[in-house]
Parts: sequence; structure tokens; C-alpha cells
Amino acid sequence: MEKFVKKLASTSEKTWSNWASTVINNPQYIFLPNTLEELKDVVQNAKINGKKIRCAAQGHSWSSLSATKDYFVIVKNLTKIQVQKSEKYGWTITAEAGASIKQIDESLRSNNPPLAMNSMTVINVLRASGIVSTGAHGAKIQGASISDELVSLQIVTADGELHEFSEEKDPQEMNAARVSLGLLGIIYSVTFRVEPLFNLRMIDTFPLATDWLKPEILKHYYESSDSLEVFYWPFNQGNIDTSKDSIWVKQWIRTQDPPTISQKQITTKRQQDESILKYFFTPIYQLTAKYPAITPKTNYMLYKLVPTRSTKDEIYEAQDAIHFQSGLDIIPLNDLEFTFKVNSDFSNVHVEMLNIMSMITKLAKQGKFPLNSVAEFRINKASKAFLAPGYDADPNAIYCHFEIITFFGTPGWQEISSDIANRLIDKYQARPHWGKEWEHVPGIIPYLHTVLSDQVKAFEIVRAKYDPEKIFFDNDSLNQIFYK
Repeated sequence: MEKFVKKLASTSEKTWSNWASTVINNPQYIFLPNTLEELKDVVQNAKINGKKIRCAAQGHSWSSLSATKDYFVIVKNLTKIQVQKSEKYGWTITAEAGASIKQIDESLRSNNPPLAMNSMTVINVLRASGIVSTGAHGAKIQGASISDELVSLQIVTADGELHEFSEEKDPQEMNAARVSLGLLGIIYSVTFRVEPLFNLRMIDTFPLATDWLKPEILKHYYESSDSLEVFYWPFNQGNIDTSKDSIWVKQWIRTQDPPTISQKQITTKRQQDESILKYFFTPIYQLTAKYPAITPKTNYMLYKLVPTRSTKDEIYEAQDAIHFQSGLDIIPLNDLEFTFKVNSDFSNVHVEMLNIMSMITKLAKQGKFPLNSVAEFRINKASKAFLAPGYDADPNAIYCHFEIITFFGTPGWQEISSDIANRLIDKYQARPHWGKEWEHVPGIIPYLHTVLSDQVKAFEIVRAKYDPEKIFFDNDSLNQIFYK
């Protein structure tokens, strides 16, 4: 019989799934705390009843990180936000775990003076604790993971009390807490550095892929951009000869020039984008997944209609430029991302994108079309967080986040994503984005157990201090990586 110290805010629902329905969770209880005290009560109840705890924010992770048979905590009702200024850090923003990136943006923009995050994820529906705990990142060239922008964060640990982690208090503990995968406890709040609002010029170009994908060109764009994202949309010329395909280069450059598009125009455009994705892209993708042979034709059509493509330069306020994609959570997708260190001449980045094109052509000639959305990459600086995919002791090291996406349920996805992941592992000791798909890759668990050995040891010192009985350690994949 379950014993409760207090009656907690919970739901009658017995099943939870992530946004893409790639993870189905059937916990004993689903809790939706509204306050810090309720978070503490959940932990106290778990201790009394000998239960494990896992958490979710918005549910945008593809991996099984949130899965549990015991207590499942959804933090989406914790949404308070406060902007403050200090002599030590300048402007900062503190957000409870469930605050969305959209809410954070709105609080910063309405501040006097208006403020902005230096870097952030592309979509704004994610929640603060979700992007922090999984090591999410943006497209900013000189940025690292979003967690590296943290000044501090507060976590309810296994003793049921609130503990603050910060660089000032203990750098080693802070570098464990920056990306904790929920293993230190339940994040209550995060505090980020922010800066005065700035503008970004967004430039889209569509050169021939084989012309643009050269090390010297990549390096030039890296050195001349504030942010950079490069997309390859297969069969964008309508046939299986990918040598004629274009590449989509999205570049952001800081500017003092005023925005060229109003907030009203942006709101209208995003509503239109979401309608296009829901009522046009989704049914066509469903048809394509069912009949893969039509992929070259449908991709040719969809590529020209992608809402976020632009043929003219436009200037946006930072938040609007960073969150240029709207409605991506409408389409159920499979998504795998692995991160590897960039060579000094950028040769490995261009080689891997050309390899993707070659793989897709070879499979298409066999009548197989497992990739019907995009292959893309972003480039960041190394992270200080022990468990971040781009962790490096050298803060000036450069990492490429290499990502492939297809419509959920497309035949052949697991095979092509596994082949690409294992190639990046074999050549560069690449590491996965924790929140995306990686657990299906053959041999991934023993590989991560080995390649992350030093980082895990550093993290484990901190984890064992705050959760000696492993209340928050209820994940088979992580258990094998840490303790196999």
C-alpha cells in the first residue's frame, strides 16, 4: 500500500508518450507539481515507498530518458520567470523548470531594456529544464551547449531539499549539473546569462551541393557568421542523381540595421507555416512513407515549399531569427544526431555530408528511400558539461552536430541511421545527442561505456554525493553506460 506524506497533484492518466510517440511510458503515478514544495513532497514519497523518479518537461526527447515504471514527474506547470541584474553577471533570467523558451523570450523582450539569449534551440516550444538536462544546443558559431550559458541552477536532490549549483560555488559540481540527464534530481529552476537585444541578418543561399561542400568554403562561412546551419534535402531536383542537388545554407550575421519585418508579419507568417506543415506536408509525408518510391517527386515539390526557405535577406530581432522554424512539433519525425570534433581544415565535415549524398544515391538505385526530410549540421564550440556530446577540456575545440531526420515510420530508417552513426563513431569517436534517437544503434551501449569513461567518473562523484541510493537512476540504457 502506497504511503503519502501529502496528497500530491497528479493525473488520472496512466500512459504518457513523447511528442513523436517513439517512447510510451506506463508509470505507477504521474505527478504534475505546481510548486517547489510539491516537488520536494514527490521525492519524500519516493523515499518512503522505495520508488524511482524520472521527469519530463515538454516531452520532445526521442530517447527513453524519461521512461520509468515508478514515479513520473511532469514539470510543465512550473513556469515562473524573473529577470534580474547583478554586478557580477550583468543581466540574467531565472526560469522555473517548465517555462517554455517562448515564455522566456517574451519576458526578455518586454524587459526594460529589452534582452535576448545569446544562443538557443531553433524551436521555442521546448521547456527550460528539458534543453538543459539533455545538452541541447543552437546554431551559434561561438556558442556551446545552451547549458554553458547557465550561471546557476537549482535541483531538488534525493534528500528532498533544494540545492544550488554554480560555477562560483563549485566548478566541478556545476559541470556535472549543466547536463545531468535527470540523474542528480529534479531541476526546479535555471538561471541564464542574457544580453541586450540584438538584431540578426538572415541569409539563405542554395548553391550546387558539390560546389559548396568544400573545406575552404565551410571554414570561410564559419569565420564570417554569427550562426550557421546547413541543410541537405535529398532529391531536391526531382531525380535520384544527387550530384545535381542544391545545398541550403542558412547564415545569421549580427547587424546594427533595424528589423525589416514586423512582429505582426512574423506572427501571421508563423500561423501560415504551421497550417502548411499540418495540412500539406504531413499528409504528403504519410503518403511518402507508405509508398517510398515517390520520394524524389514529393521531395522536389516540398523543398520548394518549405516555409522557412527565403530568397531574400531579412533582418530580425534575435529571438525571431533564432527561432526561424515554427511548427516542427506538428510533424512526427525520426531524428538522430551525433557530434564529432571538427578538423582544423574542416575536411571531415564536408566529407561526411558528401558521404550522406552518396549513400542516398546508392540506396535510391536499389529502390530504397529511408531519408525523406533532411541531413543537416551545425557547428559550435566545445562544452564544459561532462556529459554534453561536445564536451572537451579545450574550450576552443570546435564540434559539428550532424543530424538526419525522416518522417516517422519510414522504412529503412533504423538501418541508415545506424550506418551513419557507426561511421561517425568509427572515424571520429562521435557521441549522441541524448534527447534524440541513439539507443537502436548496434553496439552503442558498450561503446559509450568506454568512450565516456572519464567523463562518467567525474560526473559520478557528484551524482553519488547527491543521490547515493540512486532514486533518480531508473533508465536501463544509462545504467549500462555507467555501471556495465
